[in-house]
Amino acid sequence: MNAFLWAVLLFVVGVVGPAPATQVRVPTQTAPAAERALRIAVIQMPSVDHDIDANLERATRFAEGAAKQGAQFVLFPEFMATGSYLSFDTWESAEPSHGKSVQWLKSNSRRLHVWLGASFLEAAGSDFYDTFVLTTPSGDEAGRVRKQIPAGPEAYFFRGETGPHVISTSIGKIGIGICAESYYCFAAAQFLSESVDFVLMPHASPDMSASGGLQSPPGTHLASWYARKLGVPVAMVNKVGRSYKPPPNEINGVFPGRSAIVDSDGAVLQSMDDKEGIGIATISLNPRRKTGAPSICTGIGIAELAVGGAQGAASVAAEYERARKSYESNPFRKAKALAISEGQPPKE
Repeated sequence: MNAFLWAVLLFVVGVVGPAPATQVRVPTQTAPAAERALRIAVIQMPSVDHDIDANLERATRFAEGAAKQGAQFVLFPEFMATGSYLSFDTWESAEPSHGKSVQWLKSNSRRLHVWLGASFLEAAGSDFYDTFVLTTPSGDEAGRVRKQIPAGPEAYFFRGETGPHVISTSIGKIGIGICAESYYCFAAAQFLSESVDFVLMPHASPDMSASGGLQSPPGTHLASWYARKLGVPVAMVNKVGRSYKPPPNEINGVFPGRSAIVDSDGAVLQSMDDKEGIGIATISLNPRRKTGAPSICTGIGIAELAVGGAQGAASVAAEYERARKSYESNPFRKAKALAISEGQPPKE
């Protein structure tokens, strides 16, 4: 696909998209709870294409390392086990709703007694989804969120699903913004109206500048804005390593890392470089710092976060529509998703 479009789709989504304008309801105020501390880690790692087992093995070492450093909560990038790019052959790395990735999250949460979160390419019925799953220290699933708005050409490969982006847990309400959808007002408005206690942003956002596209903003670009507007901690994690698919449908980018953890007072606790590793910090879950603002954005996109301009926005909108229509009419997609979700080989 066009390299410019692939770059723009990840960064200009703040000004275009299929999501409706969002009205914000201010939650009823209750007596604030006591301040609590949470030790959280972000895992900045590469993903091997077409090798779920290898990616989960690498993630296991990182989870163990984070736990040894005292992490209570460990966040992995978007599509951690799936691979480094999205294309039709990525469907080969899709998993059923309770497949390897979910079982890995549950078993390692229980073994290490930590919260774990990651997204994977899910096959459910005749569709594919970008699904984030959170598991508890007891090894149970706390909740899952499906990406609502595929970023431009992502819509060729999975369906977006409108639904809650807040998971209620024993440690608080957690807002989930999966990569590019964090640039949309619907997510920020939901986090505000639900009075989330902290926000997670798993990313797989490549830098495409080497092939004529845009750079990938650092994690502080998003995390600091959300922390300032909501008054809650934000953890953003991105991958490192190459994002490459050979011609004819070439993808040639690199994941820049630059993951970040920003506390509820806006302090940047972690700002990582482009190297594989663990970023860890102790965040403050302090209800008194929540802004309780009547609104933090209006319309579809978050103008303060948008990167690209009108031309890029129009390109993403047009590409999204082409991709969505292609996905809807693709009979192999339906057969492949059904085969994975039901355990039967697709008919040729």
